[in-house]
Amino acid sequence: MYQLFRIIQRDTINLFTNPMWAVFSLLFPFLLVATLGFLTEGLYSSQFTSYDYYGVTLMLFSVMYTATFSANSFMEEKIKNANLRIVYSPIQDWFIPFSKIIAAFIFTTFFYTVSAVICHLLFQIRFGSENSLEIWLLCVGMNFVFSCIGVLMCCIFKSEGVANQIISNLTVALAVLSGFLFPVASFGAAFVKISKWLPTTKVLQTIFEMIYDQNMLNFLPVLSMLFVIAILILGVSLFLFNGEEYV
Repeated sequence: MYQLFRIIQRDTINLFTNPMWAVFSLLFPFLLVATLGFLTEGLYSSQFTSYDYYGVTLMLFSVMYTATFSANSFMEEKIKNANLRIVYSPIQDWFIPFSKIIAAFIFTTFFYTVSAVICHLLFQIRFGSENSLEIWLLCVGMNFVFSCIGVLMCCIFKSEGVANQIISNLTVALAVLSGFLFPVASFGAAFVKISKWLPTTKVLQTIFEMIYDQNMLNFLPVLSMLFVIAILILGVSLFLFNGEEYV
């Protein structure tokens, strides 16, 4: 386990010392919230502002892009070359994908949390008061799911480019169907029915219930659902990973 810890430590440091990724993960959610919150400010009330809506939905939308970070950190060519020594050393092959998932998860959790705090302070976004920790845990749970998805796409398609194309399309489709960009009811009843079955929609609904209704009934079921989904995706990723194909 010491070897695994050292690999995770090195992968995490590599992410934190990449200035482009650090700036992107910090500014991407902030700029999304600031722009759409400002453009739609007149469409919402003073009790429920555009920043309240997009502060939650666009933070979740940004969380889905964690899959891109984990995919890039897993299959970028210069990183693959650096892992040659690990693949051919007497340790478990699954250390590599598992380490990339954990490193991407730690990296994005840190910067998205900082970005959410900045948005809260600048735009007075309501992220809950007494239940803010539970809301953060749901976001973290969803972050872990998409950290696993990025590596899974790489294990399936064996290509960073193809994996990122699939991830981008999947992210946008889920964001639209889950109401992250605008209310899904505008698409009609059929899309509303589809939306209700999506895990991302359940996370969004639970967060809004916790903020505005102080309803905690769905917190543990939804958090457990995210945990189960993440473990299943992680298990499939580790099963599919082949060290020789990776290099």
